Amino acid sequence: YGATLAVEPFLDDLTNWYVRRSRRRFWKSEQDADKNEAYATLYQVLTTLCRLLAPFTPFVTEAMYQNLVRSVDPDAPESVHHTDWPQADPAAVDEALLARMALARGVVTLGHSARNSAGIKLRQPLARALVHLEPDAGDLDEELVALVRDELNVKEVAFADDVSDLVTYRLLPDNRTLGPRFGKRFPAVRAALEAQDPQTAVRRLRAGLPLPLDLEGEEVELTPEEVLVREVPRKGLAVASERWVTVAVDTVLTPELVAEGLAREVIRRVQSLRKEADFNLDDRIVTLYHAEGILAEAIQTWEDFIAAETLSVELRPDQPEPEMHVGEFRVGGHALRIGVRRAQEKTSEV
Repeated sequence: YGATLAVEPFLDDLTNWYVRRSRRRFWKSEQDADKNEAYATLYQVLTTLCRLLAPFTPFVTEAMYQNLVRSVDPDAPESVHHTDWPQADPAAVDEALLARMALARGVVTLGHSARNSAGIKLRQPLARALVHLEPDAGDLDEELVALVRDELNVKEVAFADDVSDLVTYRLLPDNRTLGPRFGKRFPAVRAALEAQDPQTAVRRLRAGLPLPLDLEGEEVELTPEEVLVREVPRKGLAVASERWVTVAVDTVLTPELVAEGLAREVIRRVQSLRKEADFNLDDRIVTLYHAEGILAEAIQTWEDFIAAETLSVELRPDQPEPEMHVGEFRVGGHALRIGVRRAQEKTSEV
């Protein structure tokens, strides 16, 4: 059991990062080098993982092996259990790249947390994300900044030199631990914390260092666990932070951003219908819809984007055809009726 625990986070990385972020590479109609490399990488990972997991899940991995390997290479070993155990190649590990990617994913996680704190869905585009990195945090190159921008669904990612541009802090004593420790002097502890420079104090605490206080002429130290840090975002921002990284998202929604958010909600509904209809991942479809008001306007404005994201070769306002797979929804408080079918399917004559 313990040996498989290392596989679980890897599977999460594979499915929720590599496969999800490579969808457009898989979907594209042209058979170019980029698409072939995406498939080749996934194939290498799956076949290696199949051999790795064979002792733990012998029957599932055997089925995977027969589908992935034996079906295309009759000369391969007859069973996954006849293959060699995969060997790691330390020379292939790029530690610097892994560190930068870990930072990018940390920024994305904090950005999602900031969105959640403001009650804003990820499908709703926002104007910008602001990122403050302490010197020890590392940095992000242009490619990873673009990844963060895409993952956070923002139009711009900017970097703030000073964390105070994003958030202010309020330091409070932990009553449960400091009350018994200082007794009648507890109010003085609260006053001493309020007199601290918040940014400097928070920097020390997040580094795991004690915070020195002048308590009525006596120097005392509070551990990070004894000080509660309350973040107060600047107006119009939602903020989340962890150790060396602080991320803020702009929560102001313009009509243009709201319209794009509605379009993305429509995409979600079409994708759910594709799944219900059991379409293949790369099937091109025809999509008809009926909507009114600002929802209809948003669909028309973002027609090309919706069509590209849902692989709709035809997207137009009309009542669904009789043979279509149909769904009815509420999007942004507005009624939406959608019908989908494979592009090659023909409806019967009425």
